[in-house]
Amino acid sequence: MKNSKRESSIKNPKRPHQEFKTPVAILDYMQGVLCVDDYRDLQECVFEHDRHLTRTQQSGKKHISDTFLYTKSCSLIFSDLHATLAMHCEFMYALNRCLDVSLLVAEIMMHHVPDDVRMHDNDEHPEGLSKSTLLEQGIVAITHTSNARLRADKEMISDTNSQLRFAMRYKTLVRILHLSRGSEEGNVVTNVAETMDKNGKKSNSGPDDAIDVGFRGSNAYETLKNKCMLGAIIKYTVRSKERLHIQRSSTKIHGLVADTAARVAHIEGEVVKKATAMLQTTHCLSAKKERLALAMRKTTTENGLLQSELDSVQAKLTQMHK
Repeated sequence: MKNSKRESSIKNPKRPHQEFKTPVAILDYMQGVLCVDDYRDLQECVFEHDRHLTRTQQSGKKHISDTFLYTKSCSLIFSDLHATLAMHCEFMYALNRCLDVSLLVAEIMMHHVPDDVRMHDNDEHPEGLSKSTLLEQGIVAITHTSNARLRADKEMISDTNSQLRFAMRYKTLVRILHLSRGSEEGNVVTNVAETMDKNGKKSNSGPDDAIDVGFRGSNAYETLKNKCMLGAIIKYTVRSKERLHIQRSSTKIHGLVADTAARVAHIEGEVVKKATAMLQTTHCLSAKKERLALAMRKTTTENGLLQSELDSVQAKLTQMHK
C-alpha cells in the first residue's frame, strides 16, 4: 500500500503526497531513487550540518528560536570558511614578501653602490643613497604593496564566498556532491553527469534528474538541499584545513620550518637584521678608512711644512758658520 502511494505521488508531480513534505521524508524518498554513493554522501552532508546545529545550540547559554539558531549556525559556518581561506592567503603573502625581501637584499649586496655615499637634501636619485637607505626604503615599499594586496584579497574572499553566492553556485545536487567530495580540488577531472544506477550500470542522468519534478519544487526539498550544501561547506572547510596544514608543515626557508605566517615573518626579520648589520659594519669600516686617509693626508701636509721649516733653519745655520 505504501509503495502505491509513492507511485501515485510520482505520477502526479504537481501534487506530491503529504508524506513527502518534510526534509526527512524527502531524504527517505531519495534513498529509493538515487544510487548508493550519491545517497550516502548527501545523507552525510545533512548529518554534518545537523551536528553543527546541535553544537551551536549547546554552546548557547539559553534557549534560542530555530530561526536564530539557523542564522547563528550559518554565520559560524561561513566565518570558519572565510578564516580558513584568509589564513592560507596570509601565509602565501608572507612567503611572497619574504622572497621579495631576500631578492632585494641580494641585489643591494651585489650592487656596486658606494658605501660612503650619503643622501643630500636636494638628491632625489637612488644613486645618491647608501645601501642601508636603499634597503630600508625597499622593504617599506614591499611591505606596503603586500599589505594592500592582502587586504583586497581578504575582502574578495568574503565577497565571493558569501552564503548568497554559495546558494547560487550550488543549486544542484551534483554540484553539492562535488563540493562534498572535493571533486573540483587538485585538478581532479570528473564527469558531472555520469552516475551509476541501481543495477551498477552507467547512466547519463545525474542525481538531480532522478528526483521527480514535483519534489524538486517543494519547500521540503529546498530545505534539505540547503542542509546538504551547508554540510558540504563544513566538510570542505575541514578538508581545506588539513590540506593546508600538510602543505605548510613541509615548507622550509633557509633550512628553518616556515609553517605559519608568523614564522615566515620572523625569518624575514632575521634576514633583514643580518643584512642591516653587515651594511652597518661596511659603513663603519668605510668611515674608519676615510678618517685614516684624512689623518694621513693631514700628517703628510704637516710633515711637509715641518720639513720646509727645518730646511730653512738648516740653511740659516749653514750660513752662520761660514
